[in-house]
Amino acid sequence: MFNAQKLKICIALITLGVASYTPQVMSFGLGDMLGGGSKTSNASAGDPDAFLKSAKDAESLMNNSVTLLVRSLASKEKAAGFEASRKAANAVTDPAEKQAKLNEVSKSEAATINEILSNDKFKDDIKQMDGKQKEDLGAAAFNFALALLQDQSLVEQSSGLISSLLSNPMNVSKLGTVKDAAFSLSNQVSSASKIAAKMPDVFSAVGVKAPASKDEKPKTTSQVAGD
Repeated sequence: MFNAQKLKICIALITLGVASYTPQVMSFGLGDMLGGGSKTSNASAGDPDAFLKSAKDAESLMNNSVTLLVRSLASKEKAAGFEASRKAANAVTDPAEKQAKLNEVSKSEAATINEILSNDKFKDDIKQMDGKQKEDLGAAAFNFALALLQDQSLVEQSSGLISSLLSNPMNVSKLGTVKDAAFSLSNQVSSASKIAAKMPDVFSAVGVKAPASKDEKPKTTSQVAGD
């Protein structure tokens, strides 16, 4: 059992570890940049199971929206290549290896979206889209922004939750899982924030408003296998 001094040291070290994974983008108002505010909710602040469920849902929403952004904005050949990679990843039987490969696909897709949005040509491409294509793109962009606000809020909650778990021997067994989820969320925010600065141009092009808060409902879209 921890004595008081060891407990304080462990809390300091672990919360510092989570903080080191928190991207600096949060410090200058990610929600404002997207056109919506983000206020941390206490709904899962002290409940590790609720936190983990929220983290899983937010990551799934982000991964799905990034894939749909690729389908809307990338070339057919590029999108087909990602589809093939995702199919191969989903065929892996080892759960850890499967997730690692799916994460690599999502990371590559995010890099592709960032590259596309770095060239103003995408605005002309959107103008050539029909109504349904713009609607699909708008829904994917909205869900991307919503997931990013949710990710940010959960990362902000994680340090307090980790401290709470360390001080409660009944829940300390869940510490590793919560910490892994917090690191994963932080990495996802870091990757997605590179796209976020360019997202207002997408919203403007398709005539869609960004989510006003992390608590809005996601837009209905197709669900990508593996997410």
